[in-house]
Amino acid sequence: MPILALNFAERQRLKELYFEAHARGEHHPHARHEIMTAIRCLKAIHSNAIEDRSIDRVFLQILLHDAGIQDKSLISPEYERAYKSLKGQQAMLEDLEKRAEAGEPLSISLLRDMHRQIFDDSWVEGTGMFRSTNVSILRMRHDPPHPKDVESLLHQKCQSINAGIESIDSVTAETFDTILQLSAEAHYLVAGVHPFEDGNGRIARAIGNYVLLRFDMYYDVIMTEYRNNYLDSLEECTFTDTTPLYRFLEFSYLETLERISTFFKLAQK
Repeated sequence: MPILALNFAERQRLKELYFEAHARGEHHPHARHEIMTAIRCLKAIHSNAIEDRSIDRVFLQILLHDAGIQDKSLISPEYERAYKSLKGQQAMLEDLEKRAEAGEPLSISLLRDMHRQIFDDSWVEGTGMFRSTNVSILRMRHDPPHPKDVESLLHQKCQSINAGIESIDSVTAETFDTILQLSAEAHYLVAGVHPFEDGNGRIARAIGNYVLLRFDMYYDVIMTEYRNNYLDSLEECTFTDTTPLYRFLEFSYLETLERISTFFKLAQK
């Protein structure tokens, strides 16, 4: 499946939409808060749906908003675990927003905390712990590093990404592309290293968004409809070249900002 990428005019539109949404958010903070809540929920649902297609998104919406029956175990143990991990992911994203506002750098401890927040209630053993065995990743051409190399590689790459973040004072037309590139690097770092036994995809997509949150930017939501295009972009990446994922994230972010722009028009009425 071809990698989705924007043309020149669409890239210009992406930046225009971002700066327009940023300005409107500063002018209308109540609308921005509503948007962040909605996009956070949308991200949690679609990030889980990308990993597990056995539960339709409509039921993930029921789980996220505590609708339906109170005891989800009456449906099945798997449904109850999905409920707990989805609620855990929403709490993790809320916590990421606070950490980003405080300027916390990317780190191994941050990744471990994110994993615990998602899975502590649904995965009895192994939360926050790195894998101890070799693994292979479906639809990715490279083999993840040996378990003994996981921490050193994560630390090295996090340091490099942090340096890139610290070198940028604010989001401008000139720095916008660099920030998205850093987001792609952080995203692929977790996807490629695959440090945990499970949950790497959700952590990867969240840590990529964490880079955006550090600059007070909106989430980038990867919609389930583009799951195969997204996975193909990951497959084409390496630790030294994340351009295919970066190009896909441009496409994804344009879609997200189009949704945000539509809501701001409603908020102005």
